[in-house]
Amino acid sequence: MESDHDVKKLYLDYAEFYITNVCNLTCSGCNRFNDKKFKGWQSWADHADTYNQWSQQLDLGSIAIMGGEPLLNPTFYDWVHGLSAAWPNKDIIVSSNGTQLDRHHQLYDIMKDNPRIIYDVSLHNKIEKHNIIDKIKNFLQEPFTYKFDETAYREVLTITDVNNVSVVVRYNWWFHQGAVRTDSDTGRYTLHNSDPEKAHDICHSKTCHHFDHGRLYKCGPGALFKSFDQQFNLLLSPEDRTLINHIPHLSIEDSYDTKQQFLQSIKKSIPQCKFCPEFYVGDQIFSIEKKDL
Repeated sequence: MESDHDVKKLYLDYAEFYITNVCNLTCSGCNRFNDKKFKGWQSWADHADTYNQWSQQLDLGSIAIMGGEPLLNPTFYDWVHGLSAAWPNKDIIVSSNGTQLDRHHQLYDIMKDNPRIIYDVSLHNKIEKHNIIDKIKNFLQEPFTYKFDETAYREVLTITDVNNVSVVVRYNWWFHQGAVRTDSDTGRYTLHNSDPEKAHDICHSKTCHHFDHGRLYKCGPGALFKSFDQQFNLLLSPEDRTLINHIPHLSIEDSYDTKQQFLQSIKKSIPQCKFCPEFYVGDQIFSIEKKDL
């Protein structure tokens, strides 16, 4: 009989570990809905056993820690150390807006000791560009080297210091509309009613596979619909509310065959793709600190 040690580890090329709904910025169109007053954060200690079990069953190509703004999670460093230990020798990307970097000098020593930890800044307001880059320079140690890449969709600046510690800055101040929209008649939050295949075809999140509360989801928006609805009471039909309450996901308790089947289909559309837009309307964003509102 085949033992657990004989079962081949499953593989996923990329997974995001979502650790907080809380963000300090108001980026309209945020695809994790963090521009709203979305509350709640997750403690590493509450999920450490589950994720350590996952690491025995699932190999990951690379990892991202994100929110919200992950540096606002009080247990942020526990997540960094915990995931680094669970999946050693894997790149761990801290996906951040950069505004909190001046409060986290401890992160520098961690990155210096472990070059696989990458601080990745999405710059969400062109006006704040120099302010954020100054924070990065104060975080790093001179002298610096700069690498600038430009694609059809995004400009990326990498700043590397004397100790070979790097910060990546993505000029990301253009957003399209997210899944959550405001109903014009009632003013309540609601979702789209799209053709699922069309929405999936254009989706930027379809490869952003998401761990949330120890469960693996196809994408970030799908992982968060239920909790967002619980806080904001989305304007939905009974049928659509049933759909968001039954987003396909994997739990650690699921069988090996169930996990394998889920991962084989994770890049395909699901019925809940209907809740995201089937065409994009983009605009430049000018995010500001929520405390300044």
